[in-house]
Amino acid sequence: MRRDLEDARRGGAFSAVERDAAARIIAAIRRDGDAGVLRAVRRFDRPRATTRDLVADAVDLRRAARGCPRDVRAALGLAYSRIRAFHERQRPREIRHRDGNGDVRLVPAPLDRVGALVPRGLSAYPSTALMTGVPAQVARVRELVAASPMPRDGSLDPALAYALTLVGAAALYRAGGAAAVAALAYGTKSVARVDRIVGPGNAYAAAAKWLVSADVGIDALQGPSELIAIASADADPRVLALDLLAQAEHGAGAFAVLITDSPALLRDVAARLEKTAPRVLLYRAPGLLAAARAADSAAPEHVLLAGRRAAALADRIRHAGAVFIGASSAVAFGDYVAGTNHALPTGGTARWSSALRVEDFIRWTSRVELRGGQSRLARAGVSIARHEGMSYHAASMEARV
Repeated sequence: MRRDLEDARRGGAFSAVERDAAARIIAAIRRDGDAGVLRAVRRFDRPRATTRDLVADAVDLRRAARGCPRDVRAALGLAYSRIRAFHERQRPREIRHRDGNGDVRLVPAPLDRVGALVPRGLSAYPSTALMTGVPAQVARVRELVAASPMPRDGSLDPALAYALTLVGAAALYRAGGAAAVAALAYGTKSVARVDRIVGPGNAYAAAAKWLVSADVGIDALQGPSELIAIASADADPRVLALDLLAQAEHGAGAFAVLITDSPALLRDVAARLEKTAPRVLLYRAPGLLAAARAADSAAPEHVLLAGRRAAALADRIRHAGAVFIGASSAVAFGDYVAGTNHALPTGGTARWSSALRVEDFIRWTSRVELRGGQSRLARAGVSIARHEGMSYHAASMEARV
C-alpha cells in the first residue's frame, strides 16, 4: 500500500521535466526582466498582455475591491478574522537568559519584504491571499507583495483585490508559476526583489522555488494538492465521496486516496464517485492501524480521519501538513474558515516541513552582552580554541580577562 501511495503521488513536488522548464524560465527572467515575464504571461495566461498589465498597485486593488459582492466580502471578512485570531497566538517573543556572566538574547524581527504566491484555477483564489497575507501582517512585515496569474481577459478579480486589501498588500504582480517566482526572487523594473517567497503553486512554481532557494528564502515546496482519508466502517459514504471529489477539484496533479478496512464502505463510496473523477483512488487495508502507518509514511498534505475508530488514530499521524479529525471536520473548512493555514507542505516534505506560520516571516538575531572579568568562561573558551588550533580566538578571549 505504501508503494501504491508513492506511485499515485508521482514521487515528489515536481519532476525533472518541470524542474528543467522552470530553470529556463528563471534564466530568461534574470536576463530580460519584465520582458521575460511578459513572454511567459503571453504564453501561459493572456496572449495580448502588455507591460502595463503586469502590476496592480494598492490604488488599483482598492478600486477593484469595490466590486466585490457583499456576501463574498462578508465571508472573506469572517475568514480573515478567524485566520487572524489563530495566527495572533503564534506571534514570537524575545528569548532571554541572564546569569552572573551577563545577558544573552534571541531577538525576533519581521522581514522587510515578502512575496506571496496566489495560484489561480478556473477563477482567482482570495482564500490563499488571506492565508499568505495574514501571517505576514501579524509578523509586521514591512511590505507584502503578491503574485497571481492573469486571466485571459486581463480582468482583476474583485474578491482577490478585497482579500489583498485586508492583508495590506502593497501590490499585485500579475504573473504566476515559475515566472512569478523568478521575478520575486531577482527583481525586475516593475517589482523589487523580496527576502522570502511563500505560498502554494503548481509543480513549476514548486520547482522554481527550489531552484531560487539559494538566493531567497522560501517556506516549503507546495506542489499539487494531496489527501489521504482513513475511514472506519461508521463513516458516512456520501460525505466521504464529497471530500474526495473536493480534493480532485484542485486540478492537475492533485490526488485523493481513501483507505478503509470496510469492504462495504469502499463499495458505497465507489458508487457515489463520478466515473470521470480524476486521481481518486480507493484501497482496502487489513486494518486501520496499517492504514495509519501507510499515511504517516507518505507524509501527505492532508489526512482526514473519518469515523470514530479512525478518529482515535490521530496521535498515530505524525507526518502530515494538516490532520482533520472526526465527522464534522471537512478538509474544505481548513481551506477557508477553520483558522489554520492552508499553505501546506506536499510531495512527502511534511516529514520535515510545516504549515505556513508567523515565524516564516521572522528572522532571529542573537545578542550577547557579557560582563567583564570572564575568567571562568575564558579558560573554557581558550581550551577549546587551542584544541582547534585557533590561536587568535584564544588570545581574543584572554584579552578580556
